[in-house]
Amino acid sequence: MSPSSLRAIAAGVAAFVAVLTGILAGLTGGGETCTTIMSAEKRPGEIGPLKPEDTSCEKETFNVVPAAAGFVGAAVAGGVVLVVTAFVRPPAPVSVPSVAVDNGRVAALEVERDTLVKTAVYVRDRANSKAIADRLGWALSEVGVATVSPVGVKFDPAQHEAGGSAAAPDPAQAGLIAAVEVPGYTDRGTVLRAPVVTVYRDGK
Repeated sequence: MSPSSLRAIAAGVAAFVAVLTGILAGLTGGGETCTTIMSAEKRPGEIGPLKPEDTSCEKETFNVVPAAAGFVGAAVAGGVVLVVTAFVRPPAPVSVPSVAVDNGRVAALEVERDTLVKTAVYVRDRANSKAIADRLGWALSEVGVATVSPVGVKFDPAQHEAGGSAAAPDPAQAGLIAAVEVPGYTDRGTVLRAPVVTVYRDGK
């Protein structure tokens, strides 16, 4: 909606409020108008002083003076608001410059990231220090690479690589993963390497 349309609506609202204020002021400002009829004392041969003979009062339902004052006051207030808002301008829209995407540069960055991820996995597998391994695991998780260590999960050859087997202490555990020999990794949902696991076999 344009500013001129908004100002026209505001002017209409201000005029309506002014008229309504005037009507309410006139209705609440009504009073009584009294008329006294005076008559002269009659004496033989002279006219005496006037004395009140009858007084009649009529209640006014609408008083013009308060109505006019209320109307003028509301109209002036509405006019002041319109004048002030006429000088207020909405903030200019901020234009965000478009950034050209260099697809070649994005592809190069992806290649570099893949190299760093594979290097971090390689070093973590061979780290002798648990602190270093944990730090590399944290860094990998920060860039979207999750460690897969599915102990106690049913073995699935599509997701796990069997590295060995162990006798199950309970027949119900047969087919479950007993231990993870080499953890696996997924990169933002894509399998980088399946975990190498030891699987429980039936002890019989």
